[in-house]
Amino acid sequence: MLFLTSNGLTSDKLKAEFISVIDNKGKKCAIIPTAMEKDKDHQQWLEETKASLAQYGLDCDYFYFSQDENEKLADYDVIYICGGNVFYLMQMIKQCCAEDILRKTALEKVVVGVSAGSLIMQKDLELIRDLIPRMNKRVKLKDLTALDITNNIEHLPHKTRYIGIIDAFEKRVKTYERKTGHKVICLEDGQGIIIDGDTHRIIV
Repeated sequence: MLFLTSNGLTSDKLKAEFISVIDNKGKKCAIIPTAMEKDKDHQQWLEETKASLAQYGLDCDYFYFSQDENEKLADYDVIYICGGNVFYLMQMIKQCCAEDILRKTALEKVVVGVSAGSLIMQKDLELIRDLIPRMNKRVKLKDLTALDITNNIEHLPHKTRYIGIIDAFEKRVKTYERKTGHKVICLEDGQGIIIDGDTHRIIV
């Protein structure tokens, strides 16, 4: 089961949905901080994330693709993928050959993606590259294919924030939709999409 979120489990509705799921799934959680690990403040954010997840009774560990064996992810009931630079995150996943274990985990466990952590679940990163090219300037990720496990559902996080910092944001999203034939769900912070098998629900 996938929780695609804009900024985490920050609304009462998302929290309630998450609680209803983990009560039946177990209590071990892996927090993947890869997307934010280059940020100087990432340790503080990690501690806050771990504390918030502990409120659900989750026993959390940090998981680093660069340090841990991919197969270790199978030991956890919940995988929480933090936000940050989506291109760096996808680059590390590819370099560590972690695509298959993440796809398998998403089918069998609960995976929560936050911002960048949710975008990697989609077919590719073409739209976010077109909207925020500077994010990929240092990473220089050329292969923009992603995990492709959202049943062709595409979304963007931080709608209001992006409208404020990306020129002609809504027009460019509409242009992308016409070009690809894909509907893009633009999520506000506090919102998310839950994908369970072939079904999905938008939580607003």
